[in-house]
Amino acid sequence: MKYLSLLLSAAIIILSSCVSMKEPVFHGIDKVQMNKLEKGRSQVTLAIHYFNPNNKKARLKNAEGEAWMDSTYLGHFTVDEAVAIPANSNFTIPVKLEVEMKHLLKHSLSALTNEQVLITIKGKAKVGKGGFYKTIPLHYEGKQNLQELFK
Repeated sequence: MKYLSLLLSAAIIILSSCVSMKEPVFHGIDKVQMNKLEKGRSQVTLAIHYFNPNNKKARLKNAEGEAWMDSTYLGHFTVDEAVAIPANSNFTIPVKLEVEMKHLLKHSLSALTNEQVLITIKGKAKVGKGGFYKTIPLHYEGKQNLQELFK
């Protein structure tokens, strides 16, 4: 019984410390590369940069979701490798995006003529530390300069 109460107390402390964490600050996207092109789909890899404003480090176990550009569906993204998130520091997440080329090509001319496009990301990520992971929702919406992305 004593062991159970210690375990429960430790779990409450760990979970309460996860709840008070601030959301990482998005800094930008770069290193966009087209990898594979097959059957109307292309795999794009990109690096997403964040800043962790928390005094505690964490680990991103995995993430997945959907991405849009100016309300046009781009495709499904995944992060399938663990990423260390240092305390009070910048970190980079390598993302794989399976792009639906028919959707992208349909609106590519208007996207290329606009200096900035609206990028929307919705999904979920598994984040934690010490073997305790919590699934959190992902949501980002912001303007990105396409010419800067493809340099």
